[in-house]
Amino acid sequence: MPYVRDESFAITEEPDLAIAHYIGHVTADDVRRLTAIRLRFCEGKPYAFLIIDLHRMVHLTPEARRVAAETSGTPDDTVRIHGVAIVGASFQFRVLGSMLFRGIHLLRQTSAFPVRFVDTHAEARAWFDERRRELGLAR
Repeated sequence: MPYVRDESFAITEEPDLAIAHYIGHVTADDVRRLTAIRLRFCEGKPYAFLIIDLHRMVHLTPEARRVAAETSGTPDDTVRIHGVAIVGASFQFRVLGSMLFRGIHLLRQTSAFPVRFVDTHAEARAWFDERRRELGLAR
C-alpha cells in the first residue's frame, strides 16, 4: 500500500513545475511552508507553472487566505508564473479561489497569470503543454 500523507506538502519537477498539495485543515503556516518550497524551486528560473491540488483540502482558514494573498506576486517572487491549475476544487473552493486570485491581482497589482480550474493533474499538464506551445517555451 502506498504511503499517504496526512499533511500539506509540495513537490517540484524540473524544469518548471511546482505542485502544492493542500490537505485537511490548511493553516497559514501550511501556506507559508509550501510557498517557501515554490520560491526556492523557482530561484533563477525565467518562468514556472503551478498546480494547486485541493482534492483533500477540508478547510482553508481566514489567516491562510490572507497569507496566500500576501505571498502571491511579492517582490521575492520574481519568476513569471505562466499558469496556475487548481485541481480538484469543490464548487465552494472554486468560488473562493476565483475571488482570492482576483483580489491578488487587484490588491497586489501583479501582472495577471492565467488560472484554470481542472479535475485532474492530467488536464493541468495538458493545459501547461498548450501554454508552453503558445509561448514558444521548450520543455
